[in-house]
Amino acid sequence: MSCRTRGFLLLPVSLLLIVIGVVTFGLVQDIGTGARSNLRETERARRIAEAGIAHATWKLNQLATCSGYTDLPATSMGSDSYKVSVSPTSGSPVTLTSTATLASGLPGARATVSRQVPKTAGNTLTYTVKTDSSGADTYLDAANTTKNYGASATLQLQQGASYPLLQFDLSTLPKGSRIVDAQLVLYRENAGSLSLSGRVVNAHRVLEPWVPGTKNGSTSADGATWLTRDGFKAWQMAGATIESTSALDAPHTHYYLSGYTITWGLTNLVQGWVDQRYPNYGVLLVPTSSFTEAYASAEASDATRIPKLVIKYIAPCGALNPPQDGISGRVAWWKLDETTGASAGDAIGGHTGSVTGGSWSSAGGVAGGALSFASAGKVTVTHTSDLSMSGDFSLAAWINMSDRNGKRPVLYKGTAANEANYAMGTRDGEMYFEYFANNAWRTYTTTGLNLKPGTYYHLAATYKDILRQIKLYVDGNLVGTFTASFGNTPVVNTRNLLIGNTPYNENFLGRLDDVQIIASTLDATGVLSAMGGSVRLPVADAYVSSNLPGNVNYGTTTPLQLAYVPDNRPILRFDLSNVPAGTVIKRAILSFHVENSLILSLSLSAKLYPLTESWVEGTQNGAISSGGVSWSKRQNAPDLAWTNAGGTFANSLAGTLSLPLGASPQRYWEVNITTTVQEWVDGVRPNNGLVALMTFGVDTATISSRESLRQEPRLVITTN
Repeated sequence: MSCRTRGFLLLPVSLLLIVIGVVTFGLVQDIGTGARSNLRETERARRIAEAGIAHATWKLNQLATCSGYTDLPATSMGSDSYKVSVSPTSGSPVTLTSTATLASGLPGARATVSRQVPKTAGNTLTYTVKTDSSGADTYLDAANTTKNYGASATLQLQQGASYPLLQFDLSTLPKGSRIVDAQLVLYRENAGSLSLSGRVVNAHRVLEPWVPGTKNGSTSADGATWLTRDGFKAWQMAGATIESTSALDAPHTHYYLSGYTITWGLTNLVQGWVDQRYPNYGVLLVPTSSFTEAYASAEASDATRIPKLVIKYIAPCGALNPPQDGISGRVAWWKLDETTGASAGDAIGGHTGSVTGGSWSSAGGVAGGALSFASAGKVTVTHTSDLSMSGDFSLAAWINMSDRNGKRPVLYKGTAANEANYAMGTRDGEMYFEYFANNAWRTYTTTGLNLKPGTYYHLAATYKDILRQIKLYVDGNLVGTFTASFGNTPVVNTRNLLIGNTPYNENFLGRLDDVQIIASTLDATGVLSAMGGSVRLPVADAYVSSNLPGNVNYGTTTPLQLAYVPDNRPILRFDLSNVPAGTVIKRAILSFHVENSLILSLSLSAKLYPLTESWVEGTQNGAISSGGVSWSKRQNAPDLAWTNAGGTFANSLAGTLSLPLGASPQRYWEVNITTTVQEWVDGVRPNNGLVALMTFGVDTATISSRESLRQEPRLVITTN
């Protein structure tokens, strides 16, 4: 088996220069021993030119930006010299051309070496890949040499018996990236029998391709076994063909009491894979001490336990970075889907937050759960360098306020007054982004948004370093563009990150979901990707009334009336034509803005049903219809009557709008209509919209229509 040179790319450039210098110095000493051949002189000049390449590479990567590269002027090395030209002067990769000139003047005393190198710059990014979606795993069993365990929910580990085999797809990581850290993370399901001895486990680079298979102990193997790579082709060496030397950055030892999560450092190995110095066939875990353990596999029922590789890296300039949704450089993503506990997990970089004063809402989020604050509370995330931002970055979150008055913070990087690296949230219904620089607050805020409590909004703030430009987005729409004055830029700090709180005792009230920090400037498309869905306003709405005459149109009326007597029924429709058939709708939440000053009924509710016939909104405000929908007709000119007066609808309930006694006026109330939206998208039923029927009661609800600016009905659809 082959041996590899480990850690070369992570060797400090200064050390590399010393090594080259020593070699060159030895050659210089040879001058006095007599004449050499032209070939020897050429080789000596080439080595000095290589030293110039190393010097220029080091100088290039000292630049924190992706432009302004300069040539390396003539530099002495003893009595000899080299100089290096750099082209282009921005971006990546960069071609370095080094010319060495020897003082001897002998034939061959001049050499030129050219090399293309990546130029890395920017924040440290984090990329997490898992074996269930971007990789594969199984284990090999020496006692059952023909059995495949590709579908096993656990990976067995035992010296001389069972070895986990794992592979991660790194194809989306930009070639030329500098790997800062790479950790293999496994969740230990079973620690075996109690022992106090250290458990030593090496990780070896696999040298042949393999297939995980779909069996769980079956001899009809369609994947890797102890003897074969795929159920048919034999390994060159039984138990997997591997490199003899461990691929770990440092020796690994853990213990019976080490906890559930076990990690291995693979920084040098991942660097080699990304640079394509050798093919990526994964690693084999090999214990060298006697114990038995079991780890969760890709088939684990708990997604948080699936094997993952957490990579921190600095990308080449201009690189398109993972993950697959096109968002470059996610640093942290708190999905807030937990159901219990005082920890908020980070799906990207392991920045787990500590929750105080909040409660989990298992079905209250845009795509799952959410974190709810009914009073003062916060999430505290311990500072790490990648959470501090000074270059390009973006912030994003879904918010649903229960109280919009005053300052309602979402993110605040800093736990002391006047030390915000960045902050984002709302103030009196307007979105803000701010930071503290040069002894003053730099605050950028929207005007005229009038964000209301009770419905989800998506907030995103982006910062472009080279332009000092700030852009604010609400629901994926650009709502503000600002430019900071020269020198007033975000300054990094070492303070913890606060979610839902500031050091000034300002608190977010309501629900938070999908809070993200991204080390790149998202464009409008990127903001939509970060949303993971869309917010839609009605393309048509009206209400129909049983009051005589039956052909009155309320197409431009606001508000829409909802009552049992007389029977007033709001109808509305959303355009979903650009959602591809087959798209999985994770959640669809319809929100109505209720204008009542007070709800007096004990239990006021309305049932929503899918309409089965098309209709036209119309342009009247309580006048005889000139073309639009009414109680008796779904359109006029040509006249088309409803099959059933008041709107023909299916008997399958889409959802229920509930308004409790004493409900606060001027706010939104939600209805989950996920099933119906999925049916519309899949074409199971035509999308003719919905009708709302009030249940028995004497009270009346007034609902803002699409003609009510900033108070329209809202449909929040989440697809990932």
